[in-house]
Amino acid sequence: MRRLFFLALVPVFYMIPFVAFSQKTHPALQPLAFLSGRWTSDSAEGQEEEYWSQVTGSSMLGTFRVLKDGDAVFYEFWVIEVEDGRAIFKMKHFDRGLVGWEEKADVVRLTLSVSDGQDVLFSKSDGSLSLRYQRNGDELVSTLRRVKDGKTKEDIFRLHRRKG
Repeated sequence: MRRLFFLALVPVFYMIPFVAFSQKTHPALQPLAFLSGRWTSDSAEGQEEEYWSQVTGSSMLGTFRVLKDGDAVFYEFWVIEVEDGRAIFKMKHFDRGLVGWEEKADVVRLTLSVSDGQDVLFSKSDGSLSLRYQRNGDELVSTLRRVKDGKTKEDIFRLHRRKG
């Protein structure tokens, strides 16, 4: 009897990986699928590398780092999660050695405010900070816009898709 019970369970064990990775993508994250992959660029600041995971369930992960002469200058880690049906971009910054910039419980939070094909915009409700991603083929342009004391500063990053 034990043998029959064991044999009945064997097909279930083979199905677990498929169930775990076959989650449906939350509709709020579907417009972000074009970000997935590895993106790199060489700039005056150094080598830039950005990685976006595949959208799975109700979240998506990403990282960014800048390397100068082979050493990491700083890192960003982020997650996009669905809250109240909306995609929320949450980010933390770290120096080399994983020393955080923000306080332990603090994160930079941006809400998906515009989504049009290969173009998405995350922003704070007060307009003080926004991050736009625009994809054109194998190029991903991200524009970071900050407004402080009535002055606007923009940083533009032009990254290219890399394999592996």
